[in-house]
Formats: sequence, structure tokens, C-alpha cells
Amino acid sequence: MLWQRVLTAIPLAALVLWMILFQPTATFDYLLYVISLIAAYEWARLSGFFPAVLCGLYALGVLILCVALIQAYQSLTGPILLLGAAWWALASTRLFMIQPQQQRRVYWGKALTGLLVIPVAVVAMHSLHQQQGAAWLLYGLMLVWVADIGAYFSGKAFGKRKLAPHISPGKTIEGLLGALLATSLYTLVAAWYFTLGAQQTVYLLLLSAMLTLVSVAGDLYESVLKREFGVKDSGNILPGHGGVLDRIDSVLAAMPVFALLLPYVLGDKLL
Repeated sequence: MLWQRVLTAIPLAALVLWMILFQPTATFDYLLYVISLIAAYEWARLSGFFPAVLCGLYALGVLILCVALIQAYQSLTGPILLLGAAWWALASTRLFMIQPQQQRRVYWGKALTGLLVIPVAVVAMHSLHQQQGAAWLLYGLMLVWVADIGAYFSGKAFGKRKLAPHISPGKTIEGLLGALLATSLYTLVAAWYFTLGAQQTVYLLLLSAMLTLVSVAGDLYESVLKREFGVKDSGNILPGHGGVLDRIDSVLAAMPVFALLLPYVLGDKLL
């Protein structure tokens, strides 16, 4: 299983890095469209849509919304990001009150949520790539991955107290603390790379801590979707990893917050 995960991850990571670092935003957008289409199909499935044609129509609707918002993003980016960040802030406070129960029915509220969170994340990554640059987008994405790695290893080594046992029994408070430590160290290295001043570094550390917490909320929210639908993974398109949503759940939550607040850290105006 581990080797299968590695063999799947290496070419995917290479493709993502190549698209982010060496392609213009207009080309990078095509990668976002493909990811959003697959993720939306899986979201529709977890929302109880059936048969597959309905999932496909839902995914097509999300894709059209993504394209439309990116085309109009210059005037709408700020409100779109603010709406997405506000939704995740609200969802984060409610997660620990949810008691997931498996019920195979259509959840229209979740379907509507997908119409919000997927396009908003796409707009956020598009904006970061075009306005702040590929390096900052890569920093944000890697922060989410560093948080996941830090949580995994610290949870394995020290995890005792459950973070959200009713949603994801494997996540621990110690794992969350390890994620915060890992992202803080990573951010200090990034601040040096970007030659930030002391004040900007402090702001970026605060932002990285916020993004770490929000990324965990995104992971937990997808766990709720899967538990209520009664599946382990959102799909099986990625051997050893599950579905696309399983790989980007934290990204969906973190990117709108990152794109919204990064200009303040850098001293720029809101996007």
C-alpha cells in the first residue's frame, strides 16, 4: 500500500509543480478545472446523488460555475473569498457538535455547500497564482501538506487524546499540536526565503497557524460526508490514496482564507 501511494504521488506531484511553477495562470486554470470536475463528481456522490449521470450533471454545473467566476474574478474576488472564509469559520465551530449517522439519502444542503466551497477554492488558487505569484501559491499548498505530515507523525508517536472521536477517531490533539509546530518551522524557513521583515514574519506565523486549524476543519468535514454516506474514501481514482476529495479536502478549506489574508501580511490591498 505504501509503495502504491508513493508511485501515485510522485507523478501527480511533478505535474502539479510543473503547472504551478512553469505555466501561466491561464494554463494552470485547466488543471484547476479538471480537479474541480472530479472533486465535484465525488462530492455529488457523497451527497447521495444517484445514478452516475446526476453526479456528472452536478459536476458539470460546478465546473461551469468555476469558469464563470474566474472569468469575472477581477471584480468579485474579494467578496467570493470572504464568503468562503466565513463559511469555513462557521463550519469549524459546528464540527464538534455533529454526530454523523449513516443515511443513504440525498443531502441537498451538502450539495449546495459543494457549489460554494469548490468554486471558491478554485478562485482562491487562481488569484494567488496570478496576483501573488506561483511561489506563494506553492507555499500555501505545501503548508497544508506539511500540516498533514506533522499531524500524522506526532499523532503516531504521542497521540493519546482524541480530537474529534465522533468524526475521525485517528486524529488526536497531540497530532494537531505537531501540525502547528511543523507549519511554524516551515513558515520560518519560508519567511527567510521570501526575505520578509520581522513584523511580516510574525503575521505570517499567525496566518500559518490559522491555516493549519482551518485545514484540519476541511479534513474533518469531508470525514463527516464519508461517514454519513458510509464509505471510507471519496473515490478510487488515485490508487493508494482514494479519491481526489481525499487529497484536497484540507486545501478546499485553507486556500480561501490564505488568499483573503495574504495581501494583508504582505502589506498589499485586498484582492
